Amino acid sequence: MVGNLAVNDSRKTALQLFAAALLCAIGTTLLSLWFFHFYADIDGGRSPHSLFVVVASVFVIAAGPRLVASFTAKHLAYLSLIGIFIGAFLAVAVPAWAPVGSGATAIAGTFLEIFVYKSLLSLSNATMRKVFVTATVGGIFAGSALPLDAPTALFTASVCMALAVALAASRLDLGPGTREGRGAPSVHVRRQIILRVRPAAGLIVLAFVAHLASANAVPLGPGLTGGAYLAALVLLWLSAIAHDDTSHISLIRCLVLISAVVCAMRLSGNFDTEAVAFVETVLGIIVWTGIIVVALDLATYAEVPFSTIMGGVYLPLTGPAALIYLVSLAVPSLPAMLSSSLADAAIICLLVFCGLYLLNEQSLDDLFWGAHDAEGTNRNEDDASPATAREEAAPTPLAPDSTTSPSAASSEQEAADTIARLAAEAQLTAREHEVLGLLAEGRSAPFIAEYLSIERSTAKTHVARIYAKLGVHTRQELISLVLSAKGLGGAER
Repeated sequence: MVGNLAVNDSRKTALQLFAAALLCAIGTTLLSLWFFHFYADIDGGRSPHSLFVVVASVFVIAAGPRLVASFTAKHLAYLSLIGIFIGAFLAVAVPAWAPVGSGATAIAGTFLEIFVYKSLLSLSNATMRKVFVTATVGGIFAGSALPLDAPTALFTASVCMALAVALAASRLDLGPGTREGRGAPSVHVRRQIILRVRPAAGLIVLAFVAHLASANAVPLGPGLTGGAYLAALVLLWLSAIAHDDTSHISLIRCLVLISAVVCAMRLSGNFDTEAVAFVETVLGIIVWTGIIVVALDLATYAEVPFSTIMGGVYLPLTGPAALIYLVSLAVPSLPAMLSSSLADAAIICLLVFCGLYLLNEQSLDDLFWGAHDAEGTNRNEDDASPATAREEAAPTPLAPDSTTSPSAASSEQEAADTIARLAAEAQLTAREHEVLGLLAEGRSAPFIAEYLSIERSTAKTHVARIYAKLGVHTRQELISLVLSAKGLGGAER
């Protein structure tokens, strides 16, 4: 078996970052609960929490890369932690400044959450997914189940966030390109992500309708709440962890299906309130946790800065709630309209439209996996014909041809030699060798099935066997392994 990638994936590191993510999830959940309790007394229950998160997201997108270039992530995390304590103090001790303090707490908490997530990038993709999903689901459940009054919840949230930063501090400035391990740092592939209109619009619509489908969940009893969180964890594990799916089509299908189920249950009128609330709670957990899993995966190989990715992801996560809050200030009847049967029927129609047209597997794979180089050589535009799309998306030949420049031919031959050497060391079959070459180009199992004219189940079986023989878990790890082996081969020559 070929050796694993040189990443710091020790049990100690994974447990340390699990504890950091767990405490962060508990802290942010307590902050959210305190926020809603705080505004329940002064604004009739309407909370601008999501609006402050949107402000933080826009600031992270606009200024995040510049801040990271000027300061270390560790120092920025400490500044965010100070902002939480100052905001909490103003909210509790200075009534005149309470709204300002609550806003500062929400914004600083969002910054800090993003920094803690960044520390997870020092893990391998497979371990990162497991750590994040289990810690986040467990943390949200623990935070929502703690029997704390509002001031105690705010104090406990600040302490949890401080402990999370303390645990994650040593990993904050380690990214995919500087992973530590038993050997030399691994070479990590970077790809240009081209924002394509159709799949991007589909994801935004899906995030919006999933929010509408899950926003009306009523509090459940302890037993049902625990069951909802366990069901969400199982579904997340099956759709986002159990197998490599860089386009995350399994997770997206799960979101579409559960959103449709919630709306259908409400439309039928044959289910009691607790049953509907149970499914709504499951959907809300999967939306929040699943979308951030996608962002963390994307951050391991995209050329886009981490802060830009996370800020962009928080917008569809919290944007719908912020938009509804703003509109409801002028139209107080809006929340009731959005929970009506007509709204449920419209959501189902939108979900069908997303599933059938906006979010097909090929467009998602192309959106998430992007292009090899800075020029964006994979130009599978939305308006291209299927034949043209397949032709343009075909993998670069591993052997040079007469039209290839000498330098490019040399590089392609070196890549072919590297793949052949890895295939021989791992004792791959001839077909697995061929599939490995396509995987090294960043191709997904559905693409490989179409390209080689084989069944998808056969392609997935080949991919699973190759991963097992090479000792990797995801497409990202496989490509990094190929690049590392290519570098070692060049050094030997």
